[in-house]
Amino acid sequence: MPLCEPPFDDEIEPAVWATAHQLAFDWPAPSSPARPSAPPSAPRSPGPPAVVSGASPEAKLAVNRFVRMCVEVLNGHRPPAHLRHLSRPEEAAGVVAQGLAAARRVSDVRKAAVKPGRRPTRRVSPVAVIRLRLCEPRPGAVEAAVALVAGDRTWALALRLELHQQAWSATILRLI
Repeated sequence: MPLCEPPFDDEIEPAVWATAHQLAFDWPAPSSPARPSAPPSAPRSPGPPAVVSGASPEAKLAVNRFVRMCVEVLNGHRPPAHLRHLSRPEEAAGVVAQGLAAARRVSDVRKAAVKPGRRPTRRVSPVAVIRLRLCEPRPGAVEAAVALVAGDRTWALALRLELHQQAWSATILRLI
């Protein structure tokens, strides 16, 4: 067994390995400060809550699922109407319309690359994800920016998902 692996449950009792090689911290007692107290400063006004970059694992999974479906729509493997069931009912029509407009834009760029009257000499490269960045500005809402590539063209996809009735639903979709 390699030394970097933790022991299996049946090898050693947890009381033995759970405390082995632990650093001991000498925390000062709450009643006695560790250093002299600092002079009182001006009272701070409460600011807006800090936005933590990144997102919860559930939000990441929902964004990955939605982006995968968007890429399939852009590549022509799915109709844009398939985005409807991953969208919030109030915003579903807008999300589907944006998916349709994005698929048409990508298709128009691909058609423009082929000269009229000629057959394409090579297979059209599919839309692929280069980078995905997301953040959760508040619990229950996640925003993502996706960099896409199709041939020699780069696109950006912006989207927002919100948690409604225990399901992540798209509210905004834009291809830039």
